[in-house]
Amino acid sequence: MWVIAIRELFIFFSSGIGYLTLGAYLTVTTLFLWFFDTDFNIINTGFADLNSFFVLAPWLLMFFIPALTMRSFSEERRTGTLELLLTKPLALWQIILGKYIGVMLLILIVLLTTLIYSLALYDLKLNSITMDLGSTFSAYLGLTLLSSVFAAMGLLSSLLTKNQVSAFMLALILCFVQFFLWKGIADLMLDAKAYNLFNQIGIFEYYLRLCQGLISIKDLIYFIALNYVLLYISYLLLLKIKNQGR
Repeated sequence: MWVIAIRELFIFFSSGIGYLTLGAYLTVTTLFLWFFDTDFNIINTGFADLNSFFVLAPWLLMFFIPALTMRSFSEERRTGTLELLLTKPLALWQIILGKYIGVMLLILIVLLTTLIYSLALYDLKLNSITMDLGSTFSAYLGLTLLSSVFAAMGLLSSLLTKNQVSAFMLALILCFVQFFLWKGIADLMLDAKAYNLFNQIGIFEYYLRLCQGLISIKDLIYFIALNYVLLYISYLLLLKIKNQGR
């Protein structure tokens, strides 16, 4: 499992496309937070917090993570190396979790680089103003859990097609639906029960509470359960591919 995860890291960092994807994400984030005159500009908000970043980040990750995962299985299916991998003495769960862990390590590297925004904000703030480090930690936890769901959706999409572009588009749609669409449907509901139901299906409310500094067992269970369901569906698809190859 760890061998596969390290292999994924090696493939990413040995590829110019990998560095381009990573650089594009950090560049766009930096421009929106510090240079563009928009509502996301931290200096324009006048507050010593990273709320703008945590509002912007999910929308950028919605494109960034599918770009990372689109080749995970689809490229191996296209080139025939997946069948070779399935002949190795590895359990299917080891293959899936190896790919998953590899993607998550890449995402964590990206998120760690954004900590420089906190350092910059700390230097810019007035001495009399304090930063809410607890809320920042909770928001980063929420962003990590959100990214884990996007990664699981990306791997699932990559298993469904041999075409990388199709895998990217499918993952993008799934991420958009789970993060935003359910919230949009809930806002259209006039009945309180229907509103709560659709809100509980989507990610938005759970992520929002974590960004507000509220960490609850219910929210953590939601993310863990959703990850498990997505990875289990990927396991069933990989099992089907393996059986078809016999």
